[in-house]
Amino acid sequence: MKALYKYAAGPETSRLEDRPIPELTDRDNVRVKVLACAVCGMDVHIYHGKFPCDPPFIMGHEFVGIVESVKPGVTSVAPGDRVVAQPHLYACGQCQTCKDGFPQYCKDKRSIGINRDGAMTDYVVLPDRYLHKIPDSIPNHIACLLEPFTIQVSDTIVYSNLQPGETVLILGAGQVALLSVVAAKAAGAGLVIVSGTGRDAEKRLPAAKALGADYVFNSEEVDVAEKALELTGGRGVDLVVEACGAEAAINAGFKAIRVGGRINSMGASKKPSISINWDAIPKKMLTIQGHMMSDYEYMDKAIEIFANYPLDLSPLVTHVAPLDNWKEIFDTLSQGGGIKAVFSINE
Repeated sequence: MKALYKYAAGPETSRLEDRPIPELTDRDNVRVKVLACAVCGMDVHIYHGKFPCDPPFIMGHEFVGIVESVKPGVTSVAPGDRVVAQPHLYACGQCQTCKDGFPQYCKDKRSIGINRDGAMTDYVVLPDRYLHKIPDSIPNHIACLLEPFTIQVSDTIVYSNLQPGETVLILGAGQVALLSVVAAKAAGAGLVIVSGTGRDAEKRLPAAKALGADYVFNSEEVDVAEKALELTGGRGVDLVVEACGAEAAINAGFKAIRVGGRINSMGASKKPSISINWDAIPKKMLTIQGHMMSDYEYMDKAIEIFANYPLDLSPLVTHVAPLDNWKEIFDTLSQGGGIKAVFSINE
């Protein structure tokens, strides 16, 4: 089978090659025929040798497919079922981290496309308990995004305790931010404001608007905090979703948030430290929550939202291409072109 294979550590050590079709085992008891697989920002970092991983392995973890075969005794899925998967597998279930409800952080977990073979290929095998059936109403190129969308369901809606009618400022306009728009609107947010930069003006900010954002601003042209305060009558927003890791944006969020507000951080600065207005936390009595790992407790909620979202979700994806075009797609994303790319594999 054709596969995008990370054959060694370091940058540009990936290639398209023929790999054997994986066999079912007692642990990996379901084989899925991959229909489409999205490119995560993590995949781009792996390609450039900038993300911890354990090659060799087939890349990719955000995918949708059809169950092709199962081992005897599997009852949760059957051949012909259309499914998405949790990519972080084999959590022990016994350590304190697992018992605390964070199996994706278990030291025993192994992740497809990071520590073992993934889904940028024709077939992938994995345990049945990590699979979720999805309705036909969610197209393949959108279904690939359900796994990362679990982060926004947990962070933007659940952990942030977002209530209908509340105001939300989303800092950033990338993949995470756009999915946060969907989550916030699905939860009934009364006002969603998205802040990007000049590089977001052509595609990402218009996509945020198309997905339901009420206002989008280029922070290089306007003072986003002042705009947020103006739109909330001087009170400030109820929730800030930090999805960019930029120092200036984070400080704008501290200025724009109301007394008693909440900040949820999913961005990463990629720096040892940054300078932020820490005193705003006690002075405004803020609640800070940070998280950036998929949260599978909310996978079914993510599926429900995608299946019933009143707006077209296609602005989330800017590139759909065959796996043969992998190098062009990775280079485009590396240069900041587009929003999200999906490989069409067995559609």
